[in-house]
Amino acid sequence: MKIKKLFSAITAALCCSGIISYFPANQEYVTAVTLVSDDFETNYDGWHGSTDTVKLSADSFAGYNGSRGMTVSDRTNPTDGASSSKGFYLEGGVNYHYSIQVISETSETFRFTLTYIDSETDKEETVLLSSEECDSGKWSELSADYMAPENSYEFRLTISTDSTNDFTFDEVYVTSKENLNTVYAASAEKGLKDEFADYFRVGNILNGSTVANSAITANILKDYNSIECENEMKPDATLVQSQCNGTNVGVSLNNAAAIIDFCVNNNIAMRGHAFVWHSQTPSWFFKENYNANGAWVSSSVMDQRLESYIKNMFNAIETQYPSLNLYAYDVVNEAVSDDSNRTANYGGAREAGDNNVTGGTSAWVSVYGDNSFVEKAFTYARKYAPEGCDLYYNDYNEYWDHKRDCIYNMCKDLYEKGLLDGVGMQSHVPANATGFAGTDSYITAMKKYLFIGCDVQITELDISTENGKYTLQEQADKYKSIFQAAMDWNKNPASSGRVTAVCIWGPNDANTWIKSENAPLLYDVNNQPKLAYTTLTNMIPESEWGDGSNYNEKIEPNEYGWYFYDTFEGNTFNWSGRGSADIMTSGRTAYVGSEALLIQNRTEAWNGAQKKLNTAAFVPGSIYSFSVNAIYFDGDSTEKFYMKLQYTDSSGNTCYSTISEATAIQSEWVQLANKNYQIPADASNMYIYVETADSANNFYIDEAIGAVEGTSIMGAGSKEIILGDINSDGIINAFDLIIAKRGYTNGFSSKSSQICADVNQNGIFDENDISLIEDFLLCKITEFPVEEKVTDTAAMEQLFSNINLTSSYKKSGENNPLYTQRFGADPGVMEYNGRVYVYSTNDIIEYDNGGSVIENTYGQINQINCISSDDMVNWTDHGAIQVAGSSGAASWAINSWAPCAAHKTINGKEKFFLYFCNGGNGVSVLTADSPTGPWTDPLGKGLITRSTPNCSNVTWLFDPAVLVDDDGTGYLYFGGGVPDGKTENPGTARVVKLGNDMISLAGDPQTIDVPYLFEDSGINKIGNKYYYTYCSNWNTTENSYGMSSGAIQYMISDSPMGPFTYGGELFKNQGNFFGLYGNNHHSIVELNSELYLFYHARAVEAAMGITGNYRSPQVNKITMNGISFNSVIGDMKGIPQLKSLNPYEKIQAETISRQAGVNVRGTGDTIITDIQSGDWISVFGADFSKGSKSLTICASSQKEAIVKICVGNETGKAIGYAVIPNSDGKFTEITVPVNNISGNQDIYFIFSDTIELDWWQFT
Repeated sequence: MKIKKLFSAITAALCCSGIISYFPANQEYVTAVTLVSDDFETNYDGWHGSTDTVKLSADSFAGYNGSRGMTVSDRTNPTDGASSSKGFYLEGGVNYHYSIQVISETSETFRFTLTYIDSETDKEETVLLSSEECDSGKWSELSADYMAPENSYEFRLTISTDSTNDFTFDEVYVTSKENLNTVYAASAEKGLKDEFADYFRVGNILNGSTVANSAITANILKDYNSIECENEMKPDATLVQSQCNGTNVGVSLNNAAAIIDFCVNNNIAMRGHAFVWHSQTPSWFFKENYNANGAWVSSSVMDQRLESYIKNMFNAIETQYPSLNLYAYDVVNEAVSDDSNRTANYGGAREAGDNNVTGGTSAWVSVYGDNSFVEKAFTYARKYAPEGCDLYYNDYNEYWDHKRDCIYNMCKDLYEKGLLDGVGMQSHVPANATGFAGTDSYITAMKKYLFIGCDVQITELDISTENGKYTLQEQADKYKSIFQAAMDWNKNPASSGRVTAVCIWGPNDANTWIKSENAPLLYDVNNQPKLAYTTLTNMIPESEWGDGSNYNEKIEPNEYGWYFYDTFEGNTFNWSGRGSADIMTSGRTAYVGSEALLIQNRTEAWNGAQKKLNTAAFVPGSIYSFSVNAIYFDGDSTEKFYMKLQYTDSSGNTCYSTISEATAIQSEWVQLANKNYQIPADASNMYIYVETADSANNFYIDEAIGAVEGTSIMGAGSKEIILGDINSDGIINAFDLIIAKRGYTNGFSSKSSQICADVNQNGIFDENDISLIEDFLLCKITEFPVEEKVTDTAAMEQLFSNINLTSSYKKSGENNPLYTQRFGADPGVMEYNGRVYVYSTNDIIEYDNGGSVIENTYGQINQINCISSDDMVNWTDHGAIQVAGSSGAASWAINSWAPCAAHKTINGKEKFFLYFCNGGNGVSVLTADSPTGPWTDPLGKGLITRSTPNCSNVTWLFDPAVLVDDDGTGYLYFGGGVPDGKTENPGTARVVKLGNDMISLAGDPQTIDVPYLFEDSGINKIGNKYYYTYCSNWNTTENSYGMSSGAIQYMISDSPMGPFTYGGELFKNQGNFFGLYGNNHHSIVELNSELYLFYHARAVEAAMGITGNYRSPQVNKITMNGISFNSVIGDMKGIPQLKSLNPYEKIQAETISRQAGVNVRGTGDTIITDIQSGDWISVFGADFSKGSKSLTICASSQKEAIVKICVGNETGKAIGYAVIPNSDGKFTEITVPVNNISGNQDIYFIFSDTIELDWWQFT
C-alpha cells in the first residue's frame, strides 16, 4: 500500500503542476500523457455506472488489500458495468500497460475494455483489453498492453462481467514505458488565475469533449482556477427518469464525472450549474407518474420533487467527490422574463408552458402559477448545500433596466432572508461600449446587485464581435473594462458584497455556444491567444501577480468570530457518521434549543461524528477556537470524550490530533473546547470529529462552533468528579465543608456538586456525609467509606397504597398476544442469531367526526412495528418504523402493509431486507445493517409494480413472503385477490427469483396455481421440501380439498419456484378459537429446531371493548407428521418460556411480557414512555440463581417519581423501591438495594408518576 500512495502522489504532482507545455500546434486532439492510479480511497476518480441504472458505491475495507474499493450493483444486463473516461491522461500512438483488480462473491468472467474515438473518422472503437474467468471470493488482476491509433482520443475504460451479479474492483493503473521527461515537461507558466489572484477567481467551462483535449486543458490549467460544466450538470444531464418514483428523484453524475475528476486532480474549484431552469429540463419531471404525457403535478408534489432533486444532487457530489471544492452553485437560472409587462405585473415570471414545446415558456410557472418556486429552491439548497458552497441566482440580459430591477428586488428579498449568497451575471454581451448591453449599463447593473450586500459572479462571459461588426480592439477594451470594474469595486467596496469570480463561457472560438464567426472568447479557433487575452494579461504588472493555483476564497467569521455554528435544530449541518456510526437529529435532549445530534449504532469507541473543515475558513498552520457540547445516558457514571482532527499530511498519511478532551458525568452535558488550537501546517482533507475513549454507547452533541483564535465560547464546561471536592477546585478543604453545610440547608446548584457531596455514596446527602468530610479534613480518615443506599420503606408502602393500578389487556398466565402497547397485524417473522424478530402492520385506531371508533380502513397505516425475543415470552419492542409518508424511509409510498423480512451475507457483510406493500399495488423493500434498522430505501420506488411482467392482472399486488435458500438465492412470493368467476383457482399468486442483492429481480414473476387463494403468501424450507402457505378465500363451500374459509392452507414442492401440490389445512380462521373473525395472516419460523406459527387475532381489541378489526400478533407451536403439518389450535396460553431471562445483564426496559398503560419512544434502541401513575411493566422468568443485592435503573423525570419493584404479579411482594429524582428530563442511573430473592421470578415495575425508563440491571 505504500507503493500505491507514492504512485498516487507522483500522478497528482504531474496533474497539478501545470501539466503540459509541449504540444503540436493546430492539432485538435492531443491528449496529455500521465499515469492513471485510481484507488478510490477518497473520491470516485471519474468512475461511474456505464448506464444510469447501475449503482457504484465506494465501500471501506472492501477493496484490494483491505482498502476502500468500488462495488458495482443494480446491473440489469451483462454489459452493464463501471466506466471512466481517461482522455485527459492518455493519448493515441503510445503503448500503455492497463491493469485492474477485481473480485466477486460468485465465479465470474470479467471483461476489461477500452473505447476510443478516431479523430479523423469520429468513429468509436471498443477493444477487449483482457477477459478472464475468476474464482469467487478471490482478487484477480486483469491486465494488458495496448497502443491505440495515433489520432485517437476519449479513452473510456469499462469493467463488466458475463452476468448481472454484483462485483468489486480496485487499483486501476495505466502506465507508460516511455521516458516521459524526454517528451513532456511540466509547465510553471502563469496565467489569468495568477494575475487576478488577489481579486477574484477566473473561470471557464469544460464539456465531455474539451476535457479530453490537451491543448484546451493546458490553457485551462494555466489560466483558470474555476470550472463549470457546460451542460453536464444541467437537469437533462443529471435527472434519471427510470430511477424516479413517488417524490424521490433519481440523479446521476455520469455525464459530469470526467470533468469533476479533472477538477479534483488539479485542485480546481467548481461552480455547479444549475438546478432550476425552464430550459434543458425534461417535461416528464413536471408530470404525473414522471410521464411526459401525464397531467401537471400539484405544487405540493413539485415541492417534494424539487427538494429531493437538490438533496440527492448535493449528496451524490459529497459522497462521490468529497475532495471537490464546490464553491458556488446556480440554484435558479433565468427565471425572470425579458418582457417588461411581466417584470412590471407578474413578478418577472415567464409565461406558463413547456419550453420543450414552446420556447421561452416555463413548466415551473405552469406548476406554481408564478415564481414562488424560486424561494423554495433556495430554501432547499440552503438546507442541503455543503459547507462553503455559495448559492446564486443566475440570469442573462441582467443589465436591461426593467429586468435588472426585477432581479434586484427578488434577490434582495432572498438575501435578506439568508437564502441567497450572490447574483450571477451571465454577461453574454456584444463588444459595444455604449447603448443597450454597453459597458456603462453593464457596470451600472453590477454595482446595483453589489449594493444588495451579496456577492456577484460574472458567470458566462463572452463578448461577441457580431461577425465583424465590432473590432478585436473594441472586444479587448470591453473585456478589460469588465475586469477593471470588478477589481475597482473589490479595492474600494461600497457594500459588503464582492465580485468573487469572473468566468469565461468557452475555452476558444472553436468551442463557443454561439457561431465561431462571432469570435467571442479569449483564444481563437486555433487555440491561440487573442488581443483580448494579451490586453487582460497586461492589466497588472507580472511582479504583482499572485498564486491562483492556491486561490482560497476567504470565509469571514460572523460578528461573534464564528466560522460555523451548528445547532442541529432539524439539520445535521454536514456532519456525518464515522465507521459504523449513524447520525440523526433528535429531540430526546438538547443543550440549547430543542434538538441535538444523536450518534448511534456505534460498534467501537472511535465510531463518532465528523465534519469536514473548509479551508476557505480553516487554513493549515493557523490557530482557531473550537467547541462542542456532548452528553450520554447509558453505561458508566463517567465517560471521557475527545474532540480531534483527522487530516492528511504532506506524505499522504492519515493523521489524528487531539483538540480537546473532557470527562462527562452521565446525563450531564460536558464541553470540549480549545481556544487556541493550531492546525498542522501540512494538513489537507481535514475533518473535526468527536469520539469516546472506551464505550460504544450512543451519545449526543450540540452547539458545535469553530471560531477565530482566542474566542471564548460559552458551553457546559467540564468538571472532574472528586468525592468531597464539592466546588471542583481540585482539592478538599474547608471551603468544601462550608458548601456542604449550605447545600444541606438550601440544596446544591448542580448535580455534580451533589454527587461530590454524597461522599459515602448511599444516594442521600445528609449529616453523615458532613461528618465524614469533617473527619477527612481532621485526618481521621484518608478515604471515604462506601455505604448502601437508604430507602424509607414505610413511606413507600404508604405512597403505593393510594395508587390505583392500571389494568392490562393481557391476562396473567397467558403469553398471547405477544404485546399490547400497540396493535400489530400481518406478522412477518425472521430468525437471526437465535432471536426471533416479528415485523407487523401498525394498525392505528380510526375515528369518525364524533370521536367514535370506526372500522379499520388501513388507509392511514404507514409504520411497521418491530419486536424481538429469544425466549418467546419476553418481547423487546423496537418501536414503529416510519416506512411510508413524507417522513418515512420510503417517502414516496403512502402505506406500509404486511411486512416480511430476510437477512443475507453480501460482500462479507450481513444485510437485512424488509419487504412491504404500498397498499394493494406493489411490493417494496428497505435495507439495513441490523434487524432493527435504521432502514433506508435503496430503490426510491417499488420493487414489484403493475408494470412488472405478469403482474398487471394480479388483483391485489401485496402480501410478500421471502425465502433465502441454502445456496443464498432469494425468492419473493406475493399476490392475492379473487377475480370474478375464479374462486376455485384465482391465478393471482406469483413467485420471482431475486437478484444477488435481494433488491432486484433475476427474472420475470411466475404464476403459482393455488386453489381457493385469498391472500397472505408464506414460504418456508423444511428439510428438502418447500412449503407455500396462504389464506383461503371466503367461498370454499363444498370444495374437494376439505378446506375451510379464511384458513391457513399449505402446499408442498421440491423446488422454490414450484409447482406446488396441495398438502392440507394448517390453521382455521382465528374466529373459531377466539370468537372474532377476520382476515387470516401468518408466518412460520423455525427456532431451535422447533416450528412456530405466528398469526394475528383481535384479543386486544376485545379487551379494549372496541370493534373495528384492529389486530395483534400471537403464536402457537407447530408439530408435523412426516412431511405434513398437524393442525394448529389457537389459544391464549401461547408458547412456554424457552429460556430464563438473565437479570444480571442490562435489560432494556422495552423488554416486556405484560404491561399496562405504557408505550415506547424511538426506533431500534427505544425507551419506555407515556408512563403515568399506576402504570407498570413486567418480565417473566428471570433467573435469580445468584440472588439479588441491588438494582440499577436508568430513567428520567421532570419531577420526583418512585418505582416499586415486585415479584409474582403487579400486586406482589415488594423487594425494593427506586427514587427517580427530578432530572429535567435527562436520563440518570439510580442504584438501590433490594431484598434477596432466588429462583425464577416474574419481576414487576410499578410507577408512581410520570417518568421515562431506559434499562435496568440487578446485581
